[in-house]
Amino acid sequence: MFRNVLIAAILVTGAFHLATLYMDNEAVHWVFKLLPMLLILTLAIRSISITPKRTYKLLMMIGLVFCLGGDAFLLNTGDQWFILGLGSFLIGHLIYIVALLHRWHYSLISLLSIIPIGIYAWWVGSNLYESMRGTEGESGMWLPVLVYLIAISSMLWVAMMSRNSYAALGAGLFVVSDSILAWNKFVGPVFASGFLVMLTYFIAQLLLACSISGVMFHRKQSHARDIQV
Repeated sequence: MFRNVLIAAILVTGAFHLATLYMDNEAVHWVFKLLPMLLILTLAIRSISITPKRTYKLLMMIGLVFCLGGDAFLLNTGDQWFILGLGSFLIGHLIYIVALLHRWHYSLISLLSIIPIGIYAWWVGSNLYESMRGTEGESGMWLPVLVYLIAISSMLWVAMMSRNSYAALGAGLFVVSDSILAWNKFVGPVFASGFLVMLTYFIAQLLLACSISGVMFHRKQSHARDIQV
């Protein structure tokens, strides 16, 4: 019951952040950007008692903490804060990758997903490079952006190989969110970029947290087990 209430609170606070995204109130932005993530982290912590895969759950929880730190850094303006936020999210993604490797399940279809993921990463990366290399002050950011692009693309592929639908969809939405953010910052304006970035981001993190127990709305069953697709 509390789990369902917690998920509802995540959805409500996330929706409130989206509704106030363009409001000129720094305190509101801080509270309602970080509060949904704190609730998602709480959801992950409570899920620890639900299923036996403690290593996966612990790593996902740590990854969420670093992403929460990245959110806090990005609430500040300036390239130095952007780099700190990028670094914090990068560590979070690397931890997610290690966690997802604990759920590795070989599948030819999942294995071949590296091809479209690689093509997409190359297309985004090449556009970012062309835009950044000719812009003073941004060319020096290319290397950390490239490393981040490789990391998040790898996270998506490993999530696909985990054959956990929540993790795969969450990682995919994370890629969409970061792609919109990077494109809007370095290549060109994206319509309603802030709204789209945060919408996909909150859903992505919620799904990654839900991948811990395998279900979004947990029901106690006599033979309950971790559901992996």
